[in-house]
Amino acid sequence: MEKFKEKLASLRSEIDNANTRAEEAQKKVDELESEHNQKDGNLNDLQERAKLLEEQLEKAEADLKEATSNFRESDLRAEQLGKKAVKLQQEVKDWDKKNDELEAKHKGVKDELDEMERQLEGV
Repeated sequence: MEKFKEKLASLRSEIDNANTRAEEAQKKVDELESEHNQKDGNLNDLQERAKLLEEQLEKAEADLKEATSNFRESDLRAEQLGKKAVKLQQEVKDWDKKNDELEAKHKGVKDELDEMERQLEGV
């Protein structure tokens, strides 16, 4: 009977140890589940952020493409306007030259007219 009681006490001790280990294991499981849930939340946040960043990247690429196109168009327009400005400057030079010639003719004619008036006054 004594051996039976010892065996029973030994089994109870083993049960208590097993229950303690089971409680500790359950706490560890709860901690790991909590950590897992937190990491799942972080993963979802990161996935959403990655999706948002991809959308922003696509928008930035589209904006860059549009800006590049606008720049090329502006550059072409500036080149065309530059050529037109050179042409207009040449026209201004031509008109200035014609104006100078006309002024010289006008002065010559006026001088002639003044000379004729002086001659006519003497008559």
